[in-house]
Amino acid sequence: MLSELRIKNLAILDEVALSLKPGFNVLTGETGAGKSMIVQAVHLLLGARASEDLIRHGAEEAVVEARFGGNLGEAGEGRGEEAGESFSPEAEGEVLLRRVVVRGGRSRCYINEQAVTLKTLTAVGRRLLSLSGQHEYQTFLAPDNHLGILDAFGGLEEEAQQFRRLYQEWRRLQEEWQALDDKQKELAARRELAAFQLQELEQADLKAGEEENLLAERERLRHSVQLWEASQIVYGRLYADKGAILEKLAETRKALNYIAGLESTWQGRLVELEELTIRLEDLALAARDYGYQVRLDPQRLLDIEQRLDALSRLKRKYKVTLEEALVLRGRLRQELAAVEDLGVEKTLVQRKLSDLARRVSEEAMRLSARRQAAAPRLARAVEEELKQVAMPLARFEVSFGEEAGETSSSVGLTAPDGRTISESGADQVEFFLAPNPGEPPKPLARIASGGELSRLLLVLKNLLAQKRAAETLVFDEVDAGIGGGSVASALGQKLQRLASSSQVICITHLPQIACCAAEHFLVAKQIKGERTVAQVRKLGKEERLQELARLLAGKAITPAALAQARELLTVSQG
Repeated sequence: MLSELRIKNLAILDEVALSLKPGFNVLTGETGAGKSMIVQAVHLLLGARASEDLIRHGAEEAVVEARFGGNLGEAGEGRGEEAGESFSPEAEGEVLLRRVVVRGGRSRCYINEQAVTLKTLTAVGRRLLSLSGQHEYQTFLAPDNHLGILDAFGGLEEEAQQFRRLYQEWRRLQEEWQALDDKQKELAARRELAAFQLQELEQADLKAGEEENLLAERERLRHSVQLWEASQIVYGRLYADKGAILEKLAETRKALNYIAGLESTWQGRLVELEELTIRLEDLALAARDYGYQVRLDPQRLLDIEQRLDALSRLKRKYKVTLEEALVLRGRLRQELAAVEDLGVEKTLVQRKLSDLARRVSEEAMRLSARRQAAAPRLARAVEEELKQVAMPLARFEVSFGEEAGETSSSVGLTAPDGRTISESGADQVEFFLAPNPGEPPKPLARIASGGELSRLLLVLKNLLAQKRAAETLVFDEVDAGIGGGSVASALGQKLQRLASSSQVICITHLPQIACCAAEHFLVAKQIKGERTVAQVRKLGKEERLQELARLLAGKAITPAALAQARELLTVSQG
């Protein structure tokens, strides 16, 4: 229940504090007194666009604050889940919503003093508060929303949500299968080319580093004679030739050994010479062995040239390096293997998809049967409620099938009876109304009377409030198109009965409705200095009589108007 509504610096509302009670609360006032700004404040809590034009002249920000208390019921559970956030109720079960509109069009949102996003504030606000105005009329008129109303009345919302999740899983699996199918077709379309390319690369027998090795070997073969001759020179000069370096070093060693025998400090020099001799001997023998290995092989050189030429053609053809050609070969192997793997995977997904499609179809038919059963109950309930608001002969129908609005686009899944299945099920529903006998029922959008639509909206709101947890219902234009008299009285009594299960806040200009409220507030404006200020105050018994008389007679309140107001109040309050 909305226990307190505070508004500060919103247009002509300087600072307003409304303490509200359970049951039926009504607000009245002259045209332009500021009633619409109270509705605008509620809109802001429900996510309406914030404009700096709403901020009172001279102020930097406007603030709207709503405190909810009492038994919050389902509205107090899981608040903010729609926006991915969660909040814990205060110990006393209160929820405080606040929105601050700052110049520049920006706004800040809070729940229980915790900063939140506008999306979260909107989600929580709509759980706690329902506003019925011109926008609500359009919501109830739109056939797309009628199925949700039927589900809410029939207690099928959770079942419909479970079906929606099942359907969305089917859609996800269908998209997965389609992606696999598209990929398989894509691979199959280029499989022949891929197979040819792979065969060519496989036949080439590519090896990592092969090209570098062949280039080096080719250079050795091209210069084999020179390499052999060079190795022989090294071996000869160091070891084999007469007067070779190692022969000279042997003589040198004898001389150095003589010196070291007499001069101990030369022992280190002798060791250095011996080490040098050993290294030179190793070098000489290595040159000799290298000479044995040098190949004079023209055929091998020809083979290498041909292989390098083949590799060069392959690189030019595929516009890759040899390393990239190896990568390409591996990718082609994977692609060709993937065609087979995709076929297996697609078969598995297809099997799951078929099973899930069967479940979706079964659940759609089960949900449809429950909706078909709930539809006549809703029709009877609406007609009974309409009798209480001066429409005793009205006929209300819940229409299924082709007559019910636009058909859904095909999504590839149909019910056993041929109906298209969408995420809302296999049903298309639209409400029809015949306000007067002798007329065929027509879609709500074709009902011309605003008064009839206002009463139907109230009836549907009442029925849904009985099915859902208690909430605060705000009515702004429930008396639209109603001039007064017995219809207005019936509407006021209906709101009075609705207030027995839900808190009702109604802005009206009809005394027949205002007299039915338990609490009556007056919205009035006055001039303070050079500024216009709107105020809201609760009326006492005598003030309420004066206001009801004003609503009946206008500004000139007569004794007859006062007497009529007193009679209205006495009758309505029982």
